[in-house]
Amino acid sequence: MIDQEKIHKQCLSKNPEEHIKALHKLRDNFSSLVDKQQAWNDLYNLARDDSNKRYVRRDAIFAISSAYSEMSNKERAWNDLIELANDEDDYVRHYAASALSSSLPNTSNKEQSWNDLIGLTNDVDGHVRRALVSTLRLSFSYVPNKEKAWNDLIGLTNDVDGYVRKAVASTLSFSFLYVPDKEKAWNDLIGLTNNADWRVRQTGASTLGFVGSYLPHKEEVWNNLIELTNDKDSDVRRTATYALGYAFPYVSDKQKVWNDLHELTKNQDSGVRKGIVDVLGSVFFCIPDKNQVWNDLHKLTNDENSNIRAGVASSLGSAFAYIPDKEQASNDLHRLTNDEECNVRSNVAYSLGFVFPHIPNKQKAWNDLIILSKDSDKITRESANYSLGKVSIFKASQAKEDDYRRELETAIKFFEKAEPEYGLYRPSHFCLPFYRSFYSIVFGKHELKRKIDGYVDRDIEDAKNAIKGSKSKKLLLEAVENLANALKEIQNLENIDLEATKCELNFYRKYCDRAAELMRDTEETAPFATITLRKGLPILDRHLKELLEEIQEKAKIACKESKDTDAEEIACAVSKEVQKWEIGSQEEMTQNIEGLIETFRMRMPHIPGYEHIFEEIEEIRNVNDLAKQYEIVSRLVGLIPIFSSMPDQVVKDIKTIKEETTSISNEIKYLHISVDRLIESVDELQNPQEYLDTIQQNLEEIKNDIPEMKVKIDEVLYELYSPLSTTQKLKVAIPIIPSLVSYEMETDVPKLVADKIDELKNLVLRFKKSK
Repeated sequence: MIDQEKIHKQCLSKNPEEHIKALHKLRDNFSSLVDKQQAWNDLYNLARDDSNKRYVRRDAIFAISSAYSEMSNKERAWNDLIELANDEDDYVRHYAASALSSSLPNTSNKEQSWNDLIGLTNDVDGHVRRALVSTLRLSFSYVPNKEKAWNDLIGLTNDVDGYVRKAVASTLSFSFLYVPDKEKAWNDLIGLTNNADWRVRQTGASTLGFVGSYLPHKEEVWNNLIELTNDKDSDVRRTATYALGYAFPYVSDKQKVWNDLHELTKNQDSGVRKGIVDVLGSVFFCIPDKNQVWNDLHKLTNDENSNIRAGVASSLGSAFAYIPDKEQASNDLHRLTNDEECNVRSNVAYSLGFVFPHIPNKQKAWNDLIILSKDSDKITRESANYSLGKVSIFKASQAKEDDYRRELETAIKFFEKAEPEYGLYRPSHFCLPFYRSFYSIVFGKHELKRKIDGYVDRDIEDAKNAIKGSKSKKLLLEAVENLANALKEIQNLENIDLEATKCELNFYRKYCDRAAELMRDTEETAPFATITLRKGLPILDRHLKELLEEIQEKAKIACKESKDTDAEEIACAVSKEVQKWEIGSQEEMTQNIEGLIETFRMRMPHIPGYEHIFEEIEEIRNVNDLAKQYEIVSRLVGLIPIFSSMPDQVVKDIKTIKEETTSISNEIKYLHISVDRLIESVDELQNPQEYLDTIQQNLEEIKNDIPEMKVKIDEVLYELYSPLSTTQKLKVAIPIIPSLVSYEMETDVPKLVADKIDELKNLVLRFKKSK
């Protein structure tokens, strides 16, 4: 039972750390609190209190946004949010503006609420205005008078901030779907492209690219964009060029549109040529005359502008499999490895890893990557080491058993070399933990150097956080998780003497069979990774019994080591309890957990330094995943003998570190829970297309500003442009959001990117599962 009065007192405390604890309890338990108005007031005061750290005020606003739908007096709650949107601190105003998007659908007077939002668009801070425009986009479908709302949006197209105008364009394209009089709305958009103000024309060009899929006259959209590529303003020309890439899939006459793109490759404006290079790379596979488009890309590898050469290097990577003359394309990539500009070399390094299975002269490409891995430019080294890791995985998939382990080890070493320079959320953030955990599961000895103890579980968790946007990676990770589960009951209970080996081996076999089944589903989308994993299964089988015997011996030794210590009573009680366990049904295993919790509670000494262990014991019941419960139990059992002999100061230091890291980890954990809840209930969404459009447009807008995440975002966008249903696309798109939020927390991203990521975060947190 949550003590709400205690939480309230924590909110009134002068200690900022108490505010953080109260915030997390209010956020995580709001639905179960009896006095919701008091809980709301506490959150509201935490958000208003300028003595709190900014991130605390921000998180309080997020919690308010999530709680809004549960408030009985929604008019008062809305006014509180509007008050926060008028705060003196622009940081608070920005997040309050974002939070309003999840609240308007639940207001009683939506017309007035819309007017309140429009009244805030005069804010002096451009970041706040961008957040408000995004909120307007998410709110448009709920407003009764959509004609007036549309006109309000048209009035925002001349904002002095280019990022605001881009947000307005996205909002207009999204809102177009809901406008009753589409002919008038279409004329309004055409009017924007003819406006005397270049900023308005730029907004119009961007909007046309987004809105093309909703219009019957798609050729007219294309022709208008082609005309805008000749605009007198360079920003308008570049925007129109990139908009062609969005419009391309929806125009039926592919030969005509290709002819237009071909002409633009000769445009005098380097910004237009750069845009066309990117467009060609993404649409290459569906252009009828691939020889002609290949010739254009080949010519552009010699362009005088280094940004264009860099763009070609990337486009060759994405188009290589469809290029008719692969020998010449390989030579072009080889030549570009010696380019004087580092941005060209880094793009080549990345592309070589992507195209290696299709490249004719593989040894030449490998040598190029080795040279690039020693480049003077950091980003180039990063890309080269990552690609060498990917190539080594390809080699492992083709190797015989004697060479298989060596190639897998080589791949991990290259991914490790890439990681320190790449940073936490570069592409290697998936590959390194994924293959390292797989290696450890198969070979079992942890023979590669480890950064910290217990890296297998953490590797799997890191990989899970890094790949949720990709269906094939998700399936591959699930396969590895099943292999890990095959060892989990023993790995998680290393300090306990286990007896029942034979029945457990059968249980592990079921996990391995499930892993093999999952691998069949990834053969087409990730063939080389799948083959690499499959080659490890027989090796795992041979090591399994050996590993079980080794762990049994370790457990006996650990049991003896607890004798004559303060931990002897609890260690022996836990050991006795666990000896009775058998692998059985979910219900039986849950009862085992309950029994062990009571043993902990009764036998654990109540002395200073153990408080956080008791907190974790209580937390076990709040974890729904049985495997996760066993992980916590394993960790607690391992702590018993350690803490019995640990100096007081070390105990205090550990508690301090734990408290300092709880805030961010809890936020990410809560977001993952919210994402899982939303995915499970995606069929219940009343407006799934709205969710999908928001995610898709935001990803398009931020991907070029965060190159570390661009590969992952592109993979998601590729799925979103496929023939999948809206529901299927949402299940692909939603899981990338926690990775973006984690990336924002770890990295100094541009304000625009932070705005978009926070909007996506809000999209998840505002969802409430129907009862």
